[in-house]
Amino acid sequence: MSKTIHFNTGRKYTILGQRITATLHDDGVVTFYDHDRHVDGAYTELRPEFFGQQSVMTMYDNYRAPSTQRSWEDAFSGRQGCNSEFKG
Repeated sequence: MSKTIHFNTGRKYTILGQRITATLHDDGVVTFYDHDRHVDGAYTELRPEFFGQQSVMTMYDNYRAPSTQRSWEDAFSGRQGCNSEFKG
């Protein structure tokens, strides 16, 4: 079963901060979307038990989570849209 998290880093990119939605999919792929900077990305270098805000931001900040077709679809278009809304 996939798991989705929502968090705000507190960084001042907008008046709302930096809002991130990330999903750990059943196949071990993590996709995320930065709602305020409009950046999406994906990575697989994670053991599921370490999925959380810190692991997402480590990969994001170190440029180890490039945009992929899947992360774009999760953020913007149709397939699942699991990262398209911020709930937090």
